[in-house]
Amino acid sequence: MSMKLASAAVFLFGAAPLTAQAPATAYIVTRLGVDTVAIERYTRSSDKLEGDLVLRHPRVRTIHYIADLGPQGRIKSFTTTVRRPGTDPSAPPVLRTVSRFGDTLAVVEVQRNGQVDTASSGRKTYHGAPAPMIGVEPTSYGIYEQLLSAAKLGRDSASYALIAAGAGPAPAIILRRRGADSVAFTSTFFPGWTEVASVDSRGRILGIDASATTVKTVAQRVSSMDFDNIVKSWAAIETARGGTMGQMSPPDTARATIGGANLVVAYSRPLKRGRVIFGNIVPWNQVWRTGANAATMFTTDKDLVFGSTVVPAGKYTLWTVPTPTGAKLIFNSETGQWGTDYHADKDFARVDLLGKQVSPSVEQFVIGVTPQASGGLLSFTWDDRQYSVPFTVK
Repeated sequence: MSMKLASAAVFLFGAAPLTAQAPATAYIVTRLGVDTVAIERYTRSSDKLEGDLVLRHPRVRTIHYIADLGPQGRIKSFTTTVRRPGTDPSAPPVLRTVSRFGDTLAVVEVQRNGQVDTASSGRKTYHGAPAPMIGVEPTSYGIYEQLLSAAKLGRDSASYALIAAGAGPAPAIILRRRGADSVAFTSTFFPGWTEVASVDSRGRILGIDASATTVKTVAQRVSSMDFDNIVKSWAAIETARGGTMGQMSPPDTARATIGGANLVVAYSRPLKRGRVIFGNIVPWNQVWRTGANAATMFTTDKDLVFGSTVVPAGKYTLWTVPTPTGAKLIFNSETGQWGTDYHADKDFARVDLLGKQVSPSVEQFVIGVTPQASGGLLSFTWDDRQYSVPFTVK
């Protein structure tokens, strides 16, 4: 075994925890493609984890968190305070959450603008060790590092109960060793959700690859960062843009009247951000939500004909299965769901899409509904690909 693998394996099988070292500030940069979407700094000691997570979209906001630690690094209590940059620090924060963890019971209090939110506050029972859930993506990798340190992973996995405000059961986050220097974080909250952390021999997270999840981010530990000035610059940019950074995948609506039929497609528009999209961010031969965020909604007030397939007037969600040469378009009868909640048993019809390459590449995903011949053309264009299908009004 190499020295690198040996030292990493010592950590994973129960090395001295990072808390034995003098506390040092860690910095994490999270990117979506070429764009930085979050930054984080934190320090860890034997009895405390304290950090700041700053999110850029849809509005710049800072999340200050403090975790009080018990023996073996277990989190006893967790406090988060959410503020907008530049606001009066003496004023009540936008959101403050305090969670206290017993052996099997968590007590969560939520305040909004200084007032207790009774609907979100309450008690939750759980089994095993607790883990606080900030409830945002990207999440806090300082928390991930603390869980990893407390787990002292050997050959087996470790599971934590994710505690968040609001009703509902506590899902689990599971840590599994993937190699001598990598650990997978999976969640029962989103089936199939896996983030892979690279770690050093001291258990410090060096990077997190979430490209296999729906957030598609990649995070990296850096040696230093002008943290406060970055936050100020983001706040200044937001002010110049009218007080909001906007969503990373903003919503849009395509509307058209063709052959007397009124057609509406409501969807979200992700950006390329320097990434290879098809065959990478959007894998080949897998069902894709055809956009981002909520499932793409298609509405027609008249029957339409796609090839030999009749799609009756009504509401549907659209899904696609891209391939290098073409794609399948799926009309699904379930509506109103999030874009990760695809259920094949609700499929109404599948039709073939024609695929072609386009140049120059298209930065932001766009759906088009345009007149063509005696009917119309439904098209989906992003990066270097366009998929389309003609239709007529019955």
